[in-house]
Amino acid sequence: MRLMSAAALSAAMLIPAALGAQARTPVLSTAARPVNARAPAPAASANASAREMMIEMQRIQARLQAVHNQVMQDPALRASQESFMREVKAAMLRVDPGLDALAHRVEAMQQQVIAAQQRRDMRALQQLSTELAPIQQRFMRAQEQVVRQPAIAAHARQLETQLHTRMLRVEPETDRLLERGKQLQARLLQMQQAQLQAGSRN
Repeated sequence: MRLMSAAALSAAMLIPAALGAQARTPVLSTAARPVNARAPAPAASANASAREMMIEMQRIQARLQAVHNQVMQDPALRASQESFMREVKAAMLRVDPGLDALAHRVEAMQQQVIAAQQRRDMRALQQLSTELAPIQQRFMRAQEQVVRQPAIAAHARQLETQLHTRMLRVEPETDRLLERGKQLQARLLQMQQAQLQAGSRN
């Protein structure tokens, strides 16, 4: 499943998130993907309120991740997810056959990021972040085309409903946690954008 793992990595911006202050990128989550969310990180000068929101966001993510992990122990649900991933992978390759080669490159970049972090090479990290940006956009364009296909959209809704129902059985607070998480992300994103605008004026 190299393509799908690379697509998830690119779409979730995991490499830029790992680059630290040099490449902070906010990503909004959706209810369909609660455990893959990456909240926008406040800058070093962020106030105590932003830090408190980040801590709460992390707690929510950890709680939802634990619920998701428990639910995915069900072999039937796991098989349904794997079937869907294979379907999406095949559809994305039909849309853009070059994605498979890019998936190999993203895997290599993961190792390069780790090595650059260990030697504190911020220039290399920034270069990797710059290289990833168009790759991410290419994966996302293919993914956007694929999820609009009626058969895949229907399969996605079915799988999302199954996952949501199972998560509610394990954690009745799932919907409240998802809503609170989205509120926190929106507020953190607003704060980050305000900081960027303030910085551009200085």
